[in-house]
Amino acid sequence: MTEINRPLRVLDKVLEGGLGAGNIGVVMARHGHGKVAILTSIAIDHAMDGRNTLHISVGKSVRQVRAFHDEVLEEILVSLDYHDNGKVLTNVERHKQIYAVPDADHFSVEKFEEILNFLELHAQFVPEMVEISGWPDFDNTSSEEFSRFSKIAVQKQCEVWMTAHTHLKDECDSHGIPVFISRHLDFIEVLIALEPEADHVKLNFVKTHGKSDESGIHLEFDPNTMLIRWR
Repeated sequence: MTEINRPLRVLDKVLEGGLGAGNIGVVMARHGHGKVAILTSIAIDHAMDGRNTLHISVGKSVRQVRAFHDEVLEEILVSLDYHDNGKVLTNVERHKQIYAVPDADHFSVEKFEEILNFLELHAQFVPEMVEISGWPDFDNTSSEEFSRFSKIAVQKQCEVWMTAHTHLKDECDSHGIPVFISRHLDFIEVLIALEPEADHVKLNFVKTHGKSDESGIHLEFDPNTMLIRWR
């Protein structure tokens, strides 16, 4: 494996510069298909590049999230065969923060803004990327809430990645997107659907910066190396 397989490198190329500050990206898949693993690998890659990254976890403890992050980072380092792991580990530790919220009842758009303000004021930490796992509940989140959330992302100039949990029997629109997600599509700049195969997960780009059904993009995520590669 080489540097070009790093998740951030691949997505920056596919998305012509990445998700972009102020934009929202969503990775959707059924349970256990690698949503959090992919976003965690992207977040760690940001931190490896010296870019501040925040992981907000709804429903898991800081200890649980940190253990998973350490596992993903270890796999990335082994896959890339780095010789100066100490420097990389120090960089990731300096540029990555984890904030845990016990459950969805304790998280909201207002809480999101409060967390960003707290980190900036008390830790001098301003994230360029925010990864949120376990929120929102797309079924029960209004367009007004998404609009407010989007405005905060723009104001704070951070890109935000979220996960969306889908089910086999979800009602879908004419483009095959679950209705509970498509009704918020105006606020989603990039939408990626995951499709598991034998030894990897295929990334289907449903929407990329205003373009829909990017079937010409052929990428897959390898859960063994935690890297994204071209198919």
